[in-house]
Amino acid sequence: MNWNKFLPCILLTTVLGACSGKGEQTNVEPTALCLTDSLLRIVSVDTVHVQEVIDELTLNGRVTFNENQVAHVYPMFGGTVTELKVEIGDFVRKGEVLAVIRSGEVADYEKQLKEAEQQLLLARRNMDAMQDMYASGMTSDKDVLQAKQELTSAEAEERRIKDVFSIYNFSGNAYYQLKSPVSGFIVEKRISRDMQLRPDQGEELFTISGLSDVWVMADVYESDISKVSEGASVRISTLAYPDKMFAGTIDKVYHLLNSESKTMNVRIKLKNEEYLLKPGMFTNVSVKCKADGTSMPRIDAHALVFEGGKNYVVVVEPDERLQVKEVDVYKQLSKECYIRSGLSEGDRVLNNNVLLVYNALNAD
Repeated sequence: MNWNKFLPCILLTTVLGACSGKGEQTNVEPTALCLTDSLLRIVSVDTVHVQEVIDELTLNGRVTFNENQVAHVYPMFGGTVTELKVEIGDFVRKGEVLAVIRSGEVADYEKQLKEAEQQLLLARRNMDAMQDMYASGMTSDKDVLQAKQELTSAEAEERRIKDVFSIYNFSGNAYYQLKSPVSGFIVEKRISRDMQLRPDQGEELFTISGLSDVWVMADVYESDISKVSEGASVRISTLAYPDKMFAGTIDKVYHLLNSESKTMNVRIKLKNEEYLLKPGMFTNVSVKCKADGTSMPRIDAHALVFEGGKNYVVVVEPDERLQVKEVDVYKQLSKECYIRSGLSEGDRVLNNNVLLVYNALNAD
């Protein structure tokens, strides 16, 4: 005997009962079953409400960096990479050393600094001598003023070169350090140890991005442009996390069409505190958008039973009897559906373990 065939009926025998009064026996058909307290432990009941029809548009999207959190690190001077401190995927903090480079241009600046220090020393000695001579009446105000200007110029030149050392992170002996300008992850790296850098190197060596916030860029076909707008609610799914939905809103619509794909981009900003979303991931973006102002009864998609090419629901009648009722579905979304006919405002339907009850009501 196939017990699986009779299991739903055996289970429902304990929770479904014929409608009757308090202990009184009435003649009802075997399939006239009622909603009992026992049944309410395994099912749930929803009240039908007429609401404006919301359409759902599915778009293809991809996770990208939040461009406001991306920093590109370029070499300041040519030279040879002597140390490489990080790899792709590493998290770095602002000011952390990424690489050390030895450069002839840095050596020139070090030479300039020594010369500036010597000039400053001479200017101070000259100033001291002029002041002593001026006190003895051996020189004029003009000579003292000129010595003071030379001292001021020497101080300014030394300060300028020291500022260059600070800005470009010179570390002595012709070395300079590339430091991270922001905190984030190393997402691109175009540098290796012993690599020779040209003075006119135009490509960035590191790209650093924070991933606490990411963007999802979705493509909208020309025929669907009128259906999307800023502020529309979206649900985002990924292959990596099929059971997890990310909720957000469209915060920017790019009002330009790609000449090749004939699609328009929309952007969704998402919090990514656990770093689940990785730039480059493909996504499905479900956008909720208003239809044409039509209002219809709306029910949970779990309330539907599809059989034989038709849709059914289990309705709870005012006297608590359970009845299978055919409905005409106007539009079915991932979590809800709109009913063209078969239900009205205020009707009550089961929306959990519906198939179990449906099979029991249709059992011969």
